Amino acid sequence: GLLIPTGSACLDPWVVAASLIPVTQRIKLLVALRTSLGGPAPSARQAATLDQALHGRLLLNVVPGGDAAELAADGVQLGHDERYAAADEYLQIWKKLLSGETVDFQGKYLSVTQSRNYHAPVQKPWPPLYFGGSSEAAHELAARHVDAYLTWGEPPAAVASKIADVRARAAKHHR
Repeated sequence: GLLIPTGSACLDPWVVAASLIPVTQRIKLLVALRTSLGGPAPSARQAATLDQALHGRLLLNVVPGGDAAELAADGVQLGHDERYAAADEYLQIWKKLLSGETVDFQGKYLSVTQSRNYHAPVQKPWPPLYFGGSSEAAHELAARHVDAYLTWGEPPAAVASKIADVRARAAKHHR
């Protein structure tokens, strides 16, 4: 897969991914799902649309955070752990929508009433979710929601420890 970067210094990853559709055939595109910068219902439509256009070659990189100053400039005022708690609510809604459910959800950060996604992705139940993060909140989010845990280039023992922690947490969620 090809990681398409995200951030205020980058071009919009969804537009970049869409522009690559006519010039790619096999490579999968790993696009940022910025849970702090939009609602789960519109992003479920975006993901289903892009997955259809790519014929099932979409991968999603869950990004709840990033640089605090950059997030503040984009209107995100939540602290670190709050961003991960909000991302948990976002992914609960998002996954149900892409699974074809009509969703009523009242959380601390997000709320939807009779939300529905009318367009299914090619990949079932949704395109694979990738994620990287080292904090306790990040590990818990990974354990609850993601399909592939990513990490930075770190010493092998540190990587092994992080992966073991995420796996143990995932097991508690029957994943």
